[in-house]
Amino acid sequence: MEERISPGSFFQYPLSGFRASPNRSPCPPTDRERYLAELLQERQKLSPFLQVMPHCCRLLNQEIRRVSSFSDLERYEHGSPFRSLGQPTNGKLDLEGWSMMQAEENCHLQRASPFRGPAPVGWVGMPGLPTPPIVKRVIRLDVPVDKFPSYNFVGRILGPRGNSLKRVELATHCRVFIRGRGSVKDTVKEEKLKGKPGYEHLSEPLHVLIEAELPEDIIHSRLEHAVHFLESLLKPMDESMDHYKREQLKELAALNGQKALYASPIYPSAR
Repeated sequence: MEERISPGSFFQYPLSGFRASPNRSPCPPTDRERYLAELLQERQKLSPFLQVMPHCCRLLNQEIRRVSSFSDLERYEHGSPFRSLGQPTNGKLDLEGWSMMQAEENCHLQRASPFRGPAPVGWVGMPGLPTPPIVKRVIRLDVPVDKFPSYNFVGRILGPRGNSLKRVELATHCRVFIRGRGSVKDTVKEEKLKGKPGYEHLSEPLHVLIEAELPEDIIHSRLEHAVHFLESLLKPMDESMDHYKREQLKELAALNGQKALYASPIYPSAR
C-alpha cells in the first residue's frame, strides 16, 4: 500500500506570502512530490462535487499552486508521475480548466428544491450540551414507469457518471438507492440476479429508497429536502423546457471532451 505523508510533514512547507527560515533545513523533494501527487489525486476525486463544494475546490487549487511553486516542474516532462493524473507534459498544472469545467452549469438543486447545498454539520455537539440521538429512517418513492414506460428515469436521477445523484446525497446527507425492475443497466444481468439473496427487490416495481442516519433534530428536514428534489425528477418534462436535462448533457459533453483530450497524442501516457 502506498505510504502517505503524515499530516505533520505538510507544515514543513512555508506558507504562501512568508519566507522560510534560513535555519530550517529544506523538505526532502521526494516528500513534496508525493504530497503534490496526493493533492492532484484528491482534486480528481472532487471533480463531481465542484458545484456543491466550491470553497473546498478553491482551497485545494491554492494548495496545489503553493506546493508546486517549490518544485522544478521541468523535471516532470519525462517520466512524470502526474501524467496519469491528466497533467499536460509541458510542466504546467491545468488548474483553471478544472475550476471552469462546469462554470456555465447553474445549480439545479437551488432551483428545483428548497435546500441550498450542504448545511453545517449539526450533530457534532457543543461542549456541555446534550447530543440528540442518532436515528435511521427510510422513505420509498415509487417511479411512475407504468404511466411513462419509455422515459429514462434512472438516467435522469443518476446523471453523467452518477454525478447528479452524488450531488443530491452530498447536499442532503442522505443515501439514495435505485431499486426494483430496471435498476440494473444490463437487463441480461438483471435476469440472472433476480431471486438471488440481496436482489429480492428486482421482483418489485422500480422505486427509489432514501435513507438517512442522522440526529433526531435534523433528520426530518434532510429527508424532506431529498424527497422534494427527487420527486421533481420523477415528473417528466418536455425536453425543450427541461433545463436540468440540458445541464446534464453539457456536463456529459465536458466529461467526454476531457476524456478525449487526455487520450490524444498530446498525453501519450494517459489511460
